[in-house]
Amino acid sequence: MVERRRSTLIFVPDAHGKVFKIQFSRRTMVLCIGAVVTLTLLSIVSIVTSSSFLRERAVTASLERENAQLRRANQRLSETVAQVQGRLDQFEQRTRALAIAAGVTDLLKPTGDFPVAGIGSGGPLDRLSSGSAALVDRQRDLDRQLATVEQKLSNQVLLLAHTPTIAPVVGVITDGFGPRLDPFTRQPAFHEGLDISVALGSLVVAPADGVVVFADRQSGYGKVLRINHGYGFTTLYAHLDRFLVKEGERVTRGQQIARVGMTGRTNGPHLHYEVWKDGVKQNPLHFILDAY
Repeated sequence: MVERRRSTLIFVPDAHGKVFKIQFSRRTMVLCIGAVVTLTLLSIVSIVTSSSFLRERAVTASLERENAQLRRANQRLSETVAQVQGRLDQFEQRTRALAIAAGVTDLLKPTGDFPVAGIGSGGPLDRLSSGSAALVDRQRDLDRQLATVEQKLSNQVLLLAHTPTIAPVVGVITDGFGPRLDPFTRQPAFHEGLDISVALGSLVVAPADGVVVFADRQSGYGKVLRINHGYGFTTLYAHLDRFLVKEGERVTRGQQIARVGMTGRTNGPHLHYEVWKDGVKQNPLHFILDAY
């Protein structure tokens, strides 16, 4: 019978302590070594798994924080976009009101659609992109509309400034525009302006902005002043006593330009006032807004 070989471990605590002996077979030793190796491997796997879990947990926590920040940023963006849209609505209403006043409503047709459905759909980046693009397009269209309205209003302001809309003098109209009997020949004639009777030396004012193109004597009219207002308008002032402006001088509405006299063919102090539009005689009363 073959005797099994055994191994012995001897533990000596100190020089005077009790000696411990442990005997075990080779199989037991192999099992123990295997158990130790297995435990070591399991420990390593456990450590690696725990580290990976901790890393994933940290990444997850970071993503959750970032997602919360994005949600807050997206909420602020949505609120800002809503405010901008509200202001653009007000701006558009004002622009359209001005367009109606300027008479250019037919020019205020949008160049495209401006959807707002992008806000609130998809992720934060998608919402930012679609919302901002729509707002920029809408802003550009409103800028174009406003530029059109401003140009039209500017033209209207210039036209109004150069239209003879106030009376050069305020007095008694002794002769109107149109057919009449000539006061000197008693023959039918066409009166090309208004005769306004006022005191000798009364001040004459410019009815609109313009440039003095004539300041001299003219047969039958005596001292005559003529102003070119632009936009096809010309005004004439006759029977003046003296000029307060000279040829080439720019004048503005309400500026004093002359004094009423009795020069030329006249039977009393008065102002003969004419309005011409594109070379055609007009009734001055059709333009005067502040008198008569």
